[in-house]
Amino acid sequence: MEVSEAVNKRRSIREFKDIPVPYDALEKCVDAARLAPSASNRQLCEYIIVDDTPLLPQVFDTVRIWFGTPPPGRRPKAYIITLVNGPLENELGGVRKKTIYDAGMAAENMMLVALEQGLGTCAILSYQERELRRILNIPAKYEIALMLALGFPDESPVVEAAAGSVKLWRDHQGVRHIPKRDLKDILYRNRFT
Repeated sequence: MEVSEAVNKRRSIREFKDIPVPYDALEKCVDAARLAPSASNRQLCEYIIVDDTPLLPQVFDTVRIWFGTPPPGRRPKAYIITLVNGPLENELGGVRKKTIYDAGMAAENMMLVALEQGLGTCAILSYQERELRRILNIPAKYEIALMLALGFPDESPVVEAAAGSVKLWRDHQGVRHIPKRDLKDILYRNRFT
């Protein structure tokens, strides 16, 4: 698969088949994250793979926003939690921007490698941090940057041109539609005009 094809094909998946994700596929995703660019090559990101069947519903229950909550059999079959080894901010400033950059680059690498393996993903930023920290025994010195839900897709979202709204919606057949702004509406050449 060409890189541009992967970028065009990758969508956030929120409904998954009831099939476990092989651990080596998850490990391959984390290895791709490890190789992502890192501001000043600080490499502060570390990862927790969650694939234990009894633990998955506990992690899912920490998610605050989920577009159309899937029934238990169609929920993620694994998670990769991205941690930052140290505070997101310090007295020098600028650390937050760098760690967000690192976590974002790592997440995109994981999502593309997951896609290559036939997996769907959904990056999650809204979760009950205290509860997630307790469930996964995450030490206080680590910041939770994001959660990545994974599994074999059980939906095929449709990308379409945004017509005034970028709000996600489902049609009468349950297909999720993802409006995207047109390139001409977001691209400027040489100057903002």
